[in-house]
Amino acid sequence: MTPSNQKNSPFGRYREYVLHLEQAGRKFPVNQFGDVNFSRIADECGNRRQWFSESAKKIFTERGETLERIIQADIRRIGSEFVTPKDPESALIDLADSKGREASILRSLLDQKSKENDMLRQQVERLTVEIRALQGSVSELSSRQEMMLDSGRVFTL
Repeated sequence: MTPSNQKNSPFGRYREYVLHLEQAGRKFPVNQFGDVNFSRIADECGNRRQWFSESAKKIFTERGETLERIIQADIRRIGSEFVTPKDPESALIDLADSKGREASILRSLLDQKSKENDMLRQQVERLTVEIRALQGSVSELSSRQEMMLDSGRVFTL
């Protein structure tokens, strides 16, 4: 846009944009859903995106046409780009690929967690053996202490 275009009203900038599309033989851009992409139009003509919705019911011509009707007429006259729909098979292939990647990640997480679980089991077994040994030592020490208190003699082995 040239500096003089920036001083035009939003409607004037929109009209210049439509004229530019016609002269260039281009059509209105569309989004991924196949609808006219007003965000892109707003960017290209220097308007805010909200201007289109805020001004939809405002009258802009001497004949009493609203912006909404003007845009619809422009779209019918110029047309819009055509977005080829995605092949259903390719969409399913993409979905299968993403699910395969997800399954692979989950398998590696499962392997990692299984190894971690095995290590923790081994640690629990070692600690259980150690606890039994310590309990035996405590039991032996307590029986020695009782014997010493009862007899007054100290036994060491």
